[in-house]
Amino acid sequence: MKILFRFFNRLITPTQLTLSDGVKYWQEKLLLNLLFVFVVLGLVTYLPSVALAIKEELWLVVFIDTFLYFLVLLLFLNRDISFIIRAVSLLIVCYTLGIVLIVVVGPFGAGPVWLFFFPILTGILLSKKMAFGSLLINALTLISIGMIIHLHLIGSIGPFNFAPWYIVSGNPIEKWIVICLNFMLLNIIATLSITAILKGLQESMIDLSTSEKKYRQIFENIQDVYFETRFDGTIVEVSPSIEKVSLYKTEELKGKSLLNFYNDLDQREKAILELSKTGTLKDHEIHFKDKDENVIICSINARLLTGEDNTPIGSIGILRDLSLQKAMEKEKKGLEEQLNRAQKMEALGLLAGGVAHDLNNILSGIVTYPELLSMDLDKDDPMKKGLDIIQSSGQRAAQIVQDLLTLSRRGVISRETLNLNDLILNFMRTPEYKKILSFHPNIHIEKQITANIPFLKGSSIHLQKTLMNLIINAAESQLGEGQIIIRTLNRHLDKPIKGYDQVEIGDYIVLSVEDKGTGISPEDLKRIFEPFFTKKVMGRSGTGLGMAVVWGTVQDHEGYIDIISEFNKGTIFDLYFPICTNEVIMPSKPFVLNDLMGNGERILIVDDMPNQRQIASLALERLGYQTTVMESGEAAIKYLKKQDAQLILLDMIMEPGINGLETYRKILEFKPHQKALIASGYSQTHQVNDTLELGASGYLKKPYTIEKIGAAVKSALSENIDSDTIPHVSK
Repeated sequence: MKILFRFFNRLITPTQLTLSDGVKYWQEKLLLNLLFVFVVLGLVTYLPSVALAIKEELWLVVFIDTFLYFLVLLLFLNRDISFIIRAVSLLIVCYTLGIVLIVVVGPFGAGPVWLFFFPILTGILLSKKMAFGSLLINALTLISIGMIIHLHLIGSIGPFNFAPWYIVSGNPIEKWIVICLNFMLLNIIATLSITAILKGLQESMIDLSTSEKKYRQIFENIQDVYFETRFDGTIVEVSPSIEKVSLYKTEELKGKSLLNFYNDLDQREKAILELSKTGTLKDHEIHFKDKDENVIICSINARLLTGEDNTPIGSIGILRDLSLQKAMEKEKKGLEEQLNRAQKMEALGLLAGGVAHDLNNILSGIVTYPELLSMDLDKDDPMKKGLDIIQSSGQRAAQIVQDLLTLSRRGVISRETLNLNDLILNFMRTPEYKKILSFHPNIHIEKQITANIPFLKGSSIHLQKTLMNLIINAAESQLGEGQIIIRTLNRHLDKPIKGYDQVEIGDYIVLSVEDKGTGISPEDLKRIFEPFFTKKVMGRSGTGLGMAVVWGTVQDHEGYIDIISEFNKGTIFDLYFPICTNEVIMPSKPFVLNDLMGNGERILIVDDMPNQRQIASLALERLGYQTTVMESGEAAIKYLKKQDAQLILLDMIMEPGINGLETYRKILEFKPHQKALIASGYSQTHQVNDTLELGASGYLKKPYTIEKIGAAVKSALSENIDSDTIPHVSK
């Protein structure tokens, strides 16, 4: 029975239209239903009608009935005929049957019924306007039949030879008029009602179709994921945007359970509990697994669906992929941490730089005076040993101050082209390296010096100190047996690396120091480069400035730091330095004290601090120079307008009054070839660089030693070269 039903259903279902075609689909379906009924049930009417007509020898009726029946059969079987032709043909059949039955049987037969449905079907199959035309045809037809009957013409028309209907029934013509008027009234009411309903349905279907198209467009193009599920978690509907989020196609998900996609089933239980309690989920975070088993972070906004008895039956909602948002938040947090670190280090650097300046001025006396006094003593004099100890202590203090200056990013005095491979190998031959090994005899150090282009612009002193601090840090992180791997390698980055620092695109020479120690906790990693932050015992394991020196040196060399650390597995420090393609490396020239002696040249010493003027004056006079001291830039300018000096030793910062840069600028206005040497308790600053660009011969950092001040003065007096080629004395 079901098979037969499906067969008949296929016969009356449009094949070239779908539900999305709206009214056209239903008009076609109705036409097929009408034709089907005409063919099947019409056969029941056709056979007895034809038999009766043959018996009464009404051959015209036989012909008309047979023609109309097979016409309907043709319309039903041939769907290639256009809808308009089939619909109009069916309406003509209805009208013709109505006329024939009225003429043959009279007004009380089935004829009026066919005429009644003629305009109604016209409105259903065609349009409201065509239905009004059909009503007019019906009215004219009834008027014509009434006139034929009234004029007694019906018996003389062709083969028909019936008495007038009103003679047989005893009804006057007035009743025909009343009957026709009532017929037309009912016909108009029915037609208007049906067409109004159909018009409304048509408009509703158009609106529904428009709404459906809008919904479908939204559904198919929405960036978030729309979903519908049963209460057991079975997916009923899901928008195509799920493919971008999960890599699954919608067909792969429909009918599947959400249980298959939760990364943590406890999250599902929490979601169901919240949904059952409140009926909604708002910005509820859940972790799903995509097709490649990767975890994606999503938020869900959902609403519980209930049945008529208020029993939960499912849910609908929106799923939003938060992976990009979370990544951006993480990146933002990382950038904020980097900014905070940079600001903190900048603030500490400013503090350290100010302290270092004052300490260098103080240390000048401790470093220089013992050396001057010791030069006048015999080698075996008991006081000489004490003076050497004082000077050595002062020099160690000066090294700590230099670390502070490195932290303040004012420590790299000069830059030269360096071979990082050679620098590392040379450091491993130094007493400092051997001292580290003696303190940590159970640590094995492995070299992997493989960089093909090992050249960079920088300061060998600061880079060696950075390497030393990294090795010390790596050794002290390992208890008992341990290993340190020192590497150099070249690395090209075509996209940034997001590590401790964000390493930008470029070509780098990388210095890597790896240990197998305890690792660095995330909390300590945030503070590792802060000065005096240490997990070691202060006073026993350095000054607490080692890693701060590493940070400052890398910043001064325009490099980057990346740190990879894992608990109980070790730490890797990767220092990225921009590659320098210039392979020319100028070796430093050692100085001999006898080569530093002067020939009575006049040196003008300008410094706002009396002890600094005195120290410089004593040192230079001991080397054979004549000295004049001035306490300010203004005094020096006044002196030079009347007197000459072969060289000015000019302090950079002088208070009150003008600084060294402004002093030298004013001197050049009236002595354009005046030689000058810059001195400062700071390391090289922008003011120092500006003064060098004006023509100053070099830069001398306090505290002075005889060798430093003698070499700087000798170089400035003997050479007449521009500031770009002047050697900056930093030892």
